[in-house]
Amino acid sequence: MLAFLLFVAVSNASKGIDVSQSTSTSSFSCLRTNGFTSIVIVRAWRSSGTFDTNCVQTLKNAASAGFTAKTSDVYFFPCVSCGDAAGQVKTFWSKVESNSLKVERVWFDIEGTWTSSTTSFNRNFFDAMINEARAIGIKYGIYASKNGWTSILGSYTFKYASDIPLWYAHYDNKASFSDWSSYGGWSAPTMKQYLGDVATCSANVDYNYKA
Repeated sequence: MLAFLLFVAVSNASKGIDVSQSTSTSSFSCLRTNGFTSIVIVRAWRSSGTFDTNCVQTLKNAASAGFTAKTSDVYFFPCVSCGDAAGQVKTFWSKVESNSLKVERVWFDIEGTWTSSTTSFNRNFFDAMINEARAIGIKYGIYASKNGWTSILGSYTFKYASDIPLWYAHYDNKASFSDWSSYGGWSAPTMKQYLGDVATCSANVDYNYKA
């Protein structure tokens, strides 16, 4: 019985990719043939504080290769130095709607150096982003490694962690959660980015493991 349960647990987990560049239908088809079928996540907001226009065609290409609206997400990389976190989310969402993007979820990307910002400022910026997303009604998740979260937000506990999925990064090339340790209020993750900047199928992608 234990062996059966372990088999079910493994078989129910799957692999996907995320991309930050234009990616063709043929590349997505190749990736799907190689087993990366569970999800595709495309950058839709740049750290410069602008909508990533490449995402429109890239999502269409992913759909042509077999990804559906249920298996297609986008990610939002905020521009902290630009200020106005809520305004960025509003502008981003207006672009999503005006381009009729069909996606399941938006991932808010918490990483990098939030230049010359204090932990208090960072928390306020983060809260403003999330509050605006919730006010609009965006279905969202959080992307952050443990080190990234603590370096930017310190010991901050996200009050919605029990209801909002976490996608974390740890480049150990292991498609599993065996390395997981809790932070930010999450007791378990939903997805792991386990390998980054992989050149394959004429594309540059990150590999992800999804429970």
